Amino acid sequence: MTNDTHNTEVSWSIYVDGASNKEGSGAGILLKEGDKVVAEQSLQFRFNASNNQAEYEALLAGLKLALQLHIPRITAYCDSSLVVHQIRGEFQVKDPLLEKYWLITKDLISKFKEFDIIHVNREQNTRADVLSKLATTRQAENTSALSQLTLDKPSFEQETILSITQVPDWRTPFFDYINTGTIPKGEPNLPLFRRRASFYTVLGNTLYRREHSQPLLKCISIEEAEEVMAETHEGVCGNHIGGRALATKILRTGYYWPTIKRDCITKVKACDNCQKHATLSETPAEELHTIEVSIPTLRTELYNQPNNQQARSAELDLVEEDRDISAIKQRARKRYLEQRHHKRVVHRSFADGDLVLRRTEDARKPPAHGKLAANWEGPFRVLQNLGKGAYKLETLRGEQLPGTWNISSLREYQS
Repeated sequence: MTNDTHNTEVSWSIYVDGASNKEGSGAGILLKEGDKVVAEQSLQFRFNASNNQAEYEALLAGLKLALQLHIPRITAYCDSSLVVHQIRGEFQVKDPLLEKYWLITKDLISKFKEFDIIHVNREQNTRADVLSKLATTRQAENTSALSQLTLDKPSFEQETILSITQVPDWRTPFFDYINTGTIPKGEPNLPLFRRRASFYTVLGNTLYRREHSQPLLKCISIEEAEEVMAETHEGVCGNHIGGRALATKILRTGYYWPTIKRDCITKVKACDNCQKHATLSETPAEELHTIEVSIPTLRTELYNQPNNQQARSAELDLVEEDRDISAIKQRARKRYLEQRHHKRVVHRSFADGDLVLRRTEDARKPPAHGKLAANWEGPFRVLQNLGKGAYKLETLRGEQLPGTWNISSLREYQS
């Protein structure tokens, strides 16, 4: 036998009010757990603020106090009709200054599991009104139940990041996948995308790539890459550095973008001092593999382990782009061969009633004829064109032949 128990969660509420007059500006906050007063705050502003600005500051201070106490659900009571309707989305925020406050407030509200704001008359918000006016006439004494604070500058000038607007580029799919798990729409190869995304990480609001030669490489946009290539190549152009060497130098500097190797090669080819020393192009197999030499040579005898490790790490950093370039070349080569083959193909088709010859298969050749057996037999009449090179045939007497026949086994009958 057990007693029935009902676990009722205590309701938290907060009363806020802002005041602005010729003596100064301030805010009052009253935090209650059920009917019990938990905290009172009187906040004085050391900057000029309008009444609406003071109301927003009061609401922000109350929300921050509730978050510090880890309150998951709360109801705010405010006597400013403008602030309440703007937070609810019923009024449009037209003032640029209040829009900044609105953005900060909505960000704090999103951190609560449940939030509601209710408009009350000033008579129902007397204690918060008294606290806000107390801040404008700060007294020297301070009671244990009341905390009196000072705000030196508006909340929108605090050193916090409100929102970040990023122009969509090659980094956006990885940003979205790492932060929210969202896979780009129309992605043809999901396992490949997930594997590539595993090389990236987000620190703060910057995308980095894990590499072999460097702990983390900062991912930059294509516009930033142009500037990096220009600054890096400007100092080494006199040494006729190649495209691979330029890409390696940029990687060692700590930058990355997906087409770094190809862009660096293009950059070097566009330089008249460097164009004479451009390296020969490599085949896809040479780009993906390194030659292992087993016979000792002068090069192997002068082998330098640290330099080799550094060069090898740089090659591993570029291997992903090498794979992409090789795949593109492979697809282009395949398409070229298809087009070349299609040019030699003579397209044929027969209409119903046309006379054709049928190729004689080895099983139907008379054994007694030997090598002199005819390769074609007929003629036959086309009974029906089934499409895609398939035909139904019949004899000249009108007897239908069993099965279907492909156009590769038929040719035109010429009497």
